[in-house]
Amino acid sequence: MNDGKIYVACRETSTRYPKSLRTWGSRSIFLCLLFFFNILYFNCYCQINKSGNTVIFGVECSVGIFSGDTSRPTTERKWPIIQGTDRVFTSGHSCISDSASGTIKIICNGYRLFDTLGNIMDNGDSLVPPKIFTHNSIPDAPTTQGSIILPKGSNGLYYVFVATTTDSAYDYWIANGTEAPYNILQYHVVDINANNGLGKVIEKNKKIVQFSRLNKVGMMACRHANGYDWWLLKQAGYDSNMIYRFLVKADTIEGPYLQVFNSIKFGKYDNLGQSCFSTNGKQYAYVTGGKNKIFLADFDRCSGLLSNPKLIPVPIDSTTYPFIDNQGVRDSLMTGICFSSNDSFIYLSKEYNIYQLDLMDTNSSTKWYRIQHGSDTSALWFEYYGQLYREPDGRIYIGKYGSNSNSCSVIDYPNKKGVACGFCRKCFRVDSSYSIVSPANMPDFNLGADSSSCWPLSNVQLAISNEQLKVYPNPAKSVLYMQTTSKQKRVLYNYTGQLLFTTTENKIDVSKYPRGLYFVKCGAEAIKVILE
Repeated sequence: MNDGKIYVACRETSTRYPKSLRTWGSRSIFLCLLFFFNILYFNCYCQINKSGNTVIFGVECSVGIFSGDTSRPTTERKWPIIQGTDRVFTSGHSCISDSASGTIKIICNGYRLFDTLGNIMDNGDSLVPPKIFTHNSIPDAPTTQGSIILPKGSNGLYYVFVATTTDSAYDYWIANGTEAPYNILQYHVVDINANNGLGKVIEKNKKIVQFSRLNKVGMMACRHANGYDWWLLKQAGYDSNMIYRFLVKADTIEGPYLQVFNSIKFGKYDNLGQSCFSTNGKQYAYVTGGKNKIFLADFDRCSGLLSNPKLIPVPIDSTTYPFIDNQGVRDSLMTGICFSSNDSFIYLSKEYNIYQLDLMDTNSSTKWYRIQHGSDTSALWFEYYGQLYREPDGRIYIGKYGSNSNSCSVIDYPNKKGVACGFCRKCFRVDSSYSIVSPANMPDFNLGADSSSCWPLSNVQLAISNEQLKVYPNPAKSVLYMQTTSKQKRVLYNYTGQLLFTTTENKIDVSKYPRGLYFVKCGAEAIKVILE
């Protein structure tokens, strides 16, 4: 049709089928539509999503190109550094590729956006306030997870999220010599279809958090259980553990929602560290430079809520660098964290050491394994271990910071315990003579829907008829009334599957809920309702 929608015609042939099937009535049309969209969903999500298959690894835009299988990536130096464009990518960079071809589409160094040809994208300069932008001679975000790119639906639009600091906070830092906390989180919107496919920033500097003390690291996204929206989490707070979350949808960004945990207080050395999600999206972990503990919590892909928080102490070891150890600093600062692809292990990097934590092992003497003790090259040329990323080939790549090199170490078999994990010293080398090797910040684009984890995302439950349950008025503004003979509880959900209200009465006050799509469920029956 001309309206861009897909229409499916289904005919009920009552003369051929038993009466038990004919009594479905309009239900047959719904189930036919459901079958069609399940086939469409299967075809879309069973194909490999290549949005994360080309990964920026270095200063000179050196990339690793993953094929989608377990083979190591091929490497390529995309473009040389050209004066005036400053194609520099250190720690805070991110990128995204075409989901079908794997061709890189958008590259962000935290302060600027570049197109697929390596030029600054139209309106893609100065993504942060002026004073922090000009602080370094070459503008680029210096800290891990300084930016992240997410699809804005499937129409060629993308969100680019950047955490940074205002000019006033920058002035305070310069005048007082104290830390300069990031105090704003903002986004920009790119239309990749503009400029003959080279892209253009069509919305800029849209602030979603202002004047809050945000950590410089700790920004990661996980796909919503519905398979197309995203949850974005950003660590915040000094002398506290605050986590902002946003529901990133094609038409809007909902939030911020805030969770505060009292079990650990972050602050000093917040320019080091990393946050990550497990492979199945059901756990969240965070480490930061000044605290020798892992923050681990369960994550609900439907509601975006964190629960069951745990603090896991991390072993303290030697740096193998006598000058530091002689000063009483026995171990290096924590810099990165990553789950194995089977979610049985957590890998942790410090400046000088790499560890493996067996989440299934309850024995304190065997659950930790030190993979690497000290530098992977001579101390004179060693770059500190940085962030850890599980890439499409299943390996974990160990980023670097603090020096110049064109190689990094790799964990080849992260699903295996102890020495069998296969620490491979400096086994990944990029096509560059001068590059700080550090993988781009990207979520898992291949994580699909999880309709089993929450209601009403289960197609089976949505297919149930509504012959006994009546809900009115629909649309509603303040109160919903229900008519049913069922003795079971009446339950209200929002469209993401979050449980909002439970009652045994036939009345629900909905005046406090925002406008939108909701579901009323009673027993095995459910009805969609609109609040306006």
